[in-house]
Amino acid sequence: MSYDQLVLARKSCRACPELTNPADPLLVDDDGSEIGPWSRWLASRPAKLVIVGQDWGTVGYFREYHGRDVLDNQTNQRLIEFLALLGFEVGPPNETDDRSGVFATNSILCLKPGDAKALSAPVKSPWFSSCRPFLKSTIEATSTPVVITLGRHAYEAVSRAFIGQVSLPFRNAVETAAPINLDADRHLFAVFHPAARPKDRSLSQMRADWARVRQEIGRLG
Repeated sequence: MSYDQLVLARKSCRACPELTNPADPLLVDDDGSEIGPWSRWLASRPAKLVIVGQDWGTVGYFREYHGRDVLDNQTNQRLIEFLALLGFEVGPPNETDDRSGVFATNSILCLKPGDAKALSAPVKSPWFSSCRPFLKSTIEATSTPVVITLGRHAYEAVSRAFIGQVSLPFRNAVETAAPINLDADRHLFAVFHPAARPKDRSLSQMRADWARVRQEIGRLG
């Protein structure tokens, strides 16, 4: 399935009744031509690197910012910094960047219920399962050699989409920084979510994690 066909399939999907598709009639004016809202920021195809997050956010956040992200979001500020550590300079989140070599997507493509401040609302396992075919096909469509997952949920979602299981516990995958082979062409690296709480991972630890990933990517060539 081509990328454009994936986008059309996502727009018509209603597999999760608790979630709202960005193509819903009440939101469609702010839906874009990408697989999900995050891909409206980092949209390079073919990509040198794909970033996979858990989910993009809530209906309220989507509506308030017209399907775009904002620079003062801590996740985006830190992600811009961490990508720079890998040598990728990306544009601001409220504009589409299709030249940096980075593509971003989420393990859950539709929107959680809630207002613009409820971004950390819990997620449910069936939502990941429903989006798994989209996740795998989207990554394949980008032709990327490297996938970096943000947080445990995204790491497990990508692992299950490609190899059917989680081969290493999340923290072990982060701290070893060794690539996990998804297939003959793609390698997976796990990092903590950029908005991780200090008790889970400090900012200095996260910088060190990304530095280890940079070294491993360099070894891959």
